[in-house]
Amino acid sequence: MKIETEAQNHFYDGWIYRKILDPSLGSIRKRVSRLITENATVLDVGCGTGDQLFFLSNQIQSGLGVELSGTMIKTCEEQALARGIKNCDFLLADASNLSSLKDNSFDYAVTSLVIHEMPEAIRIPVLTEMTRLGKQLIIVDWIYPQPSMIKKISTHFVERLAGREHYAGFKSFIKQGGMPALINRLGLEIIETQITGKGNMQLWVCKTP
Repeated sequence: MKIETEAQNHFYDGWIYRKILDPSLGSIRKRVSRLITENATVLDVGCGTGDQLFFLSNQIQSGLGVELSGTMIKTCEEQALARGIKNCDFLLADASNLSSLKDNSFDYAVTSLVIHEMPEAIRIPVLTEMTRLGKQLIIVDWIYPQPSMIKKISTHFVERLAGREHYAGFKSFIKQGGMPALINRLGLEIIETQITGKGNMQLWVCKTP
């Protein structure tokens, strides 16, 4: 499956993310996996290196990772081949327009630490597409508000390291009220929520209309 789109790459895409950031997200991968039923179909928006889908590959029927970074897609495909994973595919596409995919074609639409970095104008369109495609949403992102000044400072420090555009997205995400405000705007029903990431991240399970 191919969709014509313009790839957007970051300096940390590919092996840097896989070697440095993926190992730190192991607890989040496990939390997400516990929420997904056997033989489910999963859409991972902003799939990065494919790590979440690879973690799920033994329990799901199939997975599709969507990513706007060509470098990340190449990493996903190389890793899937190296690991012998055949039930996960990867698509270079803008997640705000996945019109080639049918409504409710996935049991779950998941995204981890992606929404906060997006430009404000495309957050709702991306989440709307996830709502259209998945029967349930599983979202992991920075908790709002941050529970302490120390955690707030550390979160801002990490986001600054990711670059100017990334940090600008994060600041607007916090200014607009984080994920709770976005979930409220979409009118989603929260089924479950968990605190993760040493207390500065949150997971939401939402039922789509």
